[in-house]
Amino acid sequence: MSHHCGRFASFTDRRDFLKKAGAGFGLLALADLLEGGGLLASDTDPGRALDPMAPRQPLSPARAKAIIWLFMEGAPSSVDLFDPKPELTKNDGKRISIDVFNGNPGPLMKSPFRFQQYGESGAWVCEKYPNVARHVDDFAFIKSLYTESNDHVPALYQINTGIARPGFPSAGSWITYGLGSESQNLPGYVVLGNRQGVKGGPLNWSAGFLPTTYQGTLFRSSGAPILNLTRPEQVTRDDQRAQLDFLHRVNDAHLQQHPGEPDLLARIQSFELAYRMQMEASDLADFSSESQETLSLYGLD
Repeated sequence: MSHHCGRFASFTDRRDFLKKAGAGFGLLALADLLEGGGLLASDTDPGRALDPMAPRQPLSPARAKAIIWLFMEGAPSSVDLFDPKPELTKNDGKRISIDVFNGNPGPLMKSPFRFQQYGESGAWVCEKYPNVARHVDDFAFIKSLYTESNDHVPALYQINTGIARPGFPSAGSWITYGLGSESQNLPGYVVLGNRQGVKGGPLNWSAGFLPTTYQGTLFRSSGAPILNLTRPEQVTRDDQRAQLDFLHRVNDAHLQQHPGEPDLLARIQSFELAYRMQMEASDLADFSSESQETLSLYGLD
């Protein structure tokens, strides 16, 4: 094995050796081949290590300034919204001949709504969406999407991560990992949930195998946007700063003994981010300073 493997041989103790070699010595050979071909990503990037959320330049010029990913779980079927099925209407009430349900399948059922074409595009819209129908020429209707699972949770993982299995980075994590964040006092990736929760839970906004720094931060709809963010009344700001400085020294010393541990680095950075967020996050969720015009635009009236 060539000299390229030198940086993979820095083991602190026997447990560390077993941990890094536990998947087989073949991975060491693979790492050597990848690095020799210039295909192995460096884990010693000083800029990313010191400030993983620092803004980064994209590979091509950016046209968007921000991204809002709207995934509204529980929406009606597209068959009842924008995708009429004439054959389904024609065969309403008939039973299918193939026993796909391993039992006695129910009859076919047409959409209960009438459809009409709108705009220059001639997009089909059901009768329940008259206001939406006025703007169809501003929409992009994508009807080629499909899911690899007929179960809700894997389908949610697929729409948010691209893979129907858990453990992969969400779209927001990839974007934050690639571009960083312009704000150093707020999370680069914020999640607005709902009161009923989301099927599959936090794995829908997980960082997967990326460092946990890039996972989504869930904001609550009322009260403090993030639990346990407000400093206790009996703790002064100076006391809190002293505690964080002490934790930083201890964790940094521990990190020196375990280099390349992204979860440990993310924890250190999360303490500092939470400290900076104590004022910023509360102001972000306070709509009292917004004008009535803005509140009306968002339907808050």
